[in-house]
Amino acid sequence: MTTDAASSLLMVGAHALRQTASRAARIGACALCVAALLVPAACAPSGTAVGDTQGRSPSIAHVGTVRDDAVIGVVGSATAAADSVVLDALADAGIEAVYVSVKDSGASGVSDDSAGSGSAGSGSSSSAAGSDSGDGSVASAAAAARAQQGVHDMVSRVVSLIIIADIDVTADADGWNSALRDARNAGIPVALLSPVHAPADERLYAATLTINDRAADATPIDDAAMTILNDEPHTRRITVSTVK
Repeated sequence: MTTDAASSLLMVGAHALRQTASRAARIGACALCVAALLVPAACAPSGTAVGDTQGRSPSIAHVGTVRDDAVIGVVGSATAAADSVVLDALADAGIEAVYVSVKDSGASGVSDDSAGSGSAGSGSSSSAAGSDSGDGSVASAAAAARAQQGVHDMVSRVVSLIIIADIDVTADADGWNSALRDARNAGIPVALLSPVHAPADERLYAATLTINDRAADATPIDDAAMTILNDEPHTRRITVSTVK
């Protein structure tokens, strides 16, 4: 074989190797793109809600989130009736909470008892006059929009659990489906506190919570929250207490 022929073969071989490497790189990039698209769906369990085992123990034992690391997002109600007691109960249990007031559309972190009560109280006073004027349906839609935005904000903050007070999906079913699916796709469980009208799709929330501080069998709300966010066995309807 002549020197020119050998050089030609080497050039052809090098070109083929470069083409193979280029194809491999493109295939790898495509695989990464597909994986990125599939990540949100992978966070949502098939056929059930995030954080809802309905009495089934996980197939693989795991150490869940501890209280010191948990962050619970609380989306308040239009009346803020139970907001402060829930925030105070979580603070007393040493669990960090982030609060969104639907009454004034403000959001504030809650780290102690005074912050929890104060945030809810300021929301009540700032919008009391506004709630007495105007069309009630318009006010309900506006409150729903603020609550839905609060859910999206909690997803962005990557909280451990979202508690939504007094949800009424009839005010804006599409908006609520979008907000709750955002949480589901992010793998964040949702609990509904005293829901007025819960979503028809039960995969969008892990449980409903009803406060009854007089019930002897009520579960402390902090224990219920930790059970849900750690995806431990629980019922769909949980009676909770806010007092020790």
